[in-house]
Amino acid sequence: MNLLSLLTAFVPWIAFALVAEAPLGNPQISLILAFVVAIALTLLTSYRQLIKGYILSVVSLAFFVVFFIVIVGLRQYYIANYLAASSMLLLAIVCWATILFHFPFTLQYSREGVDPERAKSALFIRVNYIITAVWAFAFTLGFGVDAFLMAYPSPSILFWDNLKWVFMVVAIIFTIWYPAYVHKEKVFQALTKYYPNVVKKA
Repeated sequence: MNLLSLLTAFVPWIAFALVAEAPLGNPQISLILAFVVAIALTLLTSYRQLIKGYILSVVSLAFFVVFFIVIVGLRQYYIANYLAASSMLLLAIVCWATILFHFPFTLQYSREGVDPERAKSALFIRVNYIITAVWAFAFTLGFGVDAFLMAYPSPSILFWDNLKWVFMVVAIIFTIWYPAYVHKEKVFQALTKYYPNVVKKA
């Protein structure tokens, strides 16, 4: 899996959240700057993926452009209150939908530089289903946190907003660890099959 390419696809979302919440004095200026930064980063970091029609990159650009037009262009600033939850919900829907339609979004990244025969293997596809499901759960839980904070707005519980970042970090760590783990297991099984005596002695 091209981990760098996959993780880079999330950079605009992270930058958007950080800039939008930055204490610049004027919330509207922060929001406008966040949209500009997010759109620019999406184009700069994922232009190849956009050309190839990568699901995550296309959805990301569409999200930032549409909400920029609606909120800033049409001055519907109240919608900004729902941006955090909307972004988590959208990403969760994208993940679950790609699983439902039997094309986990991580496949587009994991196939980069991989032999076509290997990319078609059942194990390769199963690994992508599992990784995509982990991201889906992370975004779903993140949406749950944002929805709860919208329903029960209180300065005393705003700290729990950081939970969604914990979910993202867990998903990133799993994405890095799991393919390596599966590869080691595959190698071990091959050794057990062809060199059982060597494995037993070890």
